[in-house]
Amino acid sequence: MTKKEQIDKYGYIVIKNVFTKDEINTFRDYAEQDKDHKGDLLSAKSLSKIITDTRIIDICKASTGRDNLVYFGDSTLSYNTSLSGFHKDSKDRFIKDSEEFKDKNYSLLRLGIYLQDHSKHSKGLCLREESHLHQGLDKGKILNVKSEIGDVIIWKLTTTHSPNAEIISLFPNYSFHPSLTKRLPDFLKKKSISPRLALFMGFGVEDHYTEDYIEYLKTREYAIKRWEDSNYSQDDIVALEKNNVRVLTDFNISDINQDELNTNFKQV
Repeated sequence: MTKKEQIDKYGYIVIKNVFTKDEINTFRDYAEQDKDHKGDLLSAKSLSKIITDTRIIDICKASTGRDNLVYFGDSTLSYNTSLSGFHKDSKDRFIKDSEEFKDKNYSLLRLGIYLQDHSKHSKGLCLREESHLHQGLDKGKILNVKSEIGDVIIWKLTTTHSPNAEIISLFPNYSFHPSLTKRLPDFLKKKSISPRLALFMGFGVEDHYTEDYIEYLKTREYAIKRWEDSNYSQDDIVALEKNNVRVLTDFNISDINQDELNTNFKQV
């Protein structure tokens, strides 16, 4: 199967050995340098190199089946976060009978690069296989993604997932619901590598899903603040546009009523 066929069927794919161990170590250094950066990854001094990397772009193109992508400032560094819990990132996750969960060609993707091993260590990604076509959070086989150094994970925003997956020491090959594992004492779990670092980035294509999701982000305080703190170098914009990635920079933030923003919702 092609990458698009795989992600349309399962809701996610793991691509092995995209980066070398040395490159991941360099990314960890970059993460330490940019850990206090408030904007997105493309506006970070060192981590911008991740967004413009042609390997990342090619993976997204293959996963959407499209040669033209849209980048809209939806990326972040996760540094030693501890939150967990199944959720979906898509706009209409609470809207009954949404087209998002009926359309296998739903195009918005999240790409994750975990900068440490999770084949034997906790705090990786947990998700529900084939959950992208189900609106609820209770469908799909639970799977801890045992990513190794250099792997890239990509999933649809409609896929049910959770950060900080715990591996139970006595049952390392089994995956459990995050609501269960978070209640277990730490001595029953595989240790994690600290600092636990992960890079997340979203890409879309020119369609109504991308347009609608950007409008949704305009209701979230964290997204507005990230856009406000993001300034791109012209070289990075040109590098992306040469690879058919349109970079959006104007979100009409001045027209947004800041008093009406959702301040409780936090990006996990």
